[in-house]
Amino acid sequence: MVLMDIARRFIGRTAELAQLHSLIENANPTIGIVYGRRRVGKSSLIRKAFEGKNVLFFEGLEARPKQEQIDNFLFQLAVQTREHRQSKGIKSWRAAFMQLNEFVAHDPHHIFLDEFQWMANYRTEIVSDLKMIWEQYLSKVPGITLVLCGSIASFMVTKVIRSSALYGRTDCQIALRAFDQFETNQMLEGKGFSERIEAQMFTGGVPRYLEILKDAPSIRLGLEKEAFTKTGYFINEFDRIFVSHFGKNPEFEKIVKYLAKWPYGRYRKQIAQALKIAEGGLLSAHLSDLESAGFIVSQTPFDRDEGSKSIKYSLNDAYLRLYFAFIKPQLKKIESELHADLFKSISQSSAFSGWMGRAFEHVCTQHAKRIVKILGFAGIDFNAGPYFSPRDEKTDGVQIDLLFDRADNVMTLCEMKYQLHPIGLEIINEIERRATVLATKFPSKTIQKVLITFSAPTADLAGSGYFYRIILAQELLDAH
Repeated sequence: MVLMDIARRFIGRTAELAQLHSLIENANPTIGIVYGRRRVGKSSLIRKAFEGKNVLFFEGLEARPKQEQIDNFLFQLAVQTREHRQSKGIKSWRAAFMQLNEFVAHDPHHIFLDEFQWMANYRTEIVSDLKMIWEQYLSKVPGITLVLCGSIASFMVTKVIRSSALYGRTDCQIALRAFDQFETNQMLEGKGFSERIEAQMFTGGVPRYLEILKDAPSIRLGLEKEAFTKTGYFINEFDRIFVSHFGKNPEFEKIVKYLAKWPYGRYRKQIAQALKIAEGGLLSAHLSDLESAGFIVSQTPFDRDEGSKSIKYSLNDAYLRLYFAFIKPQLKKIESELHADLFKSISQSSAFSGWMGRAFEHVCTQHAKRIVKILGFAGIDFNAGPYFSPRDEKTDGVQIDLLFDRADNVMTLCEMKYQLHPIGLEIINEIERRATVLATKFPSKTIQKVLITFSAPTADLAGSGYFYRIILAQELLDAH
């Protein structure tokens, strides 16, 4: 069972492991950078790649000042090398890295710096010092590999990868993502397709969350235990994840809380007005940081240019959507332990059904490439994305979450529906309204209608011929 768990942890990571192995086996000194949301398995992946190698591991301290970071680094160095070195009076990263060099120079080891943004206190000083020590000393060690790993993508990209110190000097960059549906299927081997899709809806494919749920008698029972009981893992995950990412910055939390109330997104101007944040550079920086961390997503209508004022921002992280919708409002009841059937009542509510519908839409839109393959137009040039337009004198307002505008003059409108009972003819009126708006706005295009559904269609709907294609959710589980 332990071996199976280890194997599951690296499902879908073969390409990244190969990249790291190639980096490590290179005869020349190399630098690799790995970044991504916490809980996606960055550290485990790197440790796996270094398996059987001489390597020194260092991890930053969360929300601690520079001197404590340096002292912690030197302590970890002393423990791993079993050598007592003079550390008193070392106040700079340059001096600390020279202590590392003294050991590595006579006993070659690879170097892994984890949670690098914490070591750096989100400043670039450490990057400049590390660059100097690397170029003048560490890189003289044959075959040495330095890997920097961080969970704040904005810092790792702008302050490390694109920094003047390291720009063009890195040999490997890996942005580690959560699992897609196919990888989640592999991890949850033995579960039925409904549970595997729901697991993706609840977790967004974050490997650590899937590990927590997979051994429960069912995914929903696992969620009940871990999200709606006092000792559940997901009760305090918001603080563990969000605070560690942004250090209790109230502006970030305000933005996330606001967007949680608007599942179909808000425009930048609406966010600025609601939160009383200037619409300029500061808001842009905050939105960029949240998006690079994977917490929110920006969507530009397929028919608008990048940078358009029509960009909408919405909450993208599956756990945060679940937390704000159902966990946070129920924290007092969960803490009291007086409501044994709390999740049962929540899961039977219309609010939960609506949330599941939106979560299913997220899963589908995140697998647009798979949908294109199923529909068979991968060889045709296309633009893909949402489409939203306000009501005007000619048409009603409409929002379509996934639309393909194809070079063969076809628009493929995708409707995504999650419900447990068979879906029937009643859906046609809803889709026809959206198709009519598109036909009015883009009269030269043929509107092709596609339904992606969690439940099977009724015989009447399947036989109606209204949809060009009805894609059953389990088709998303198939191999790429």
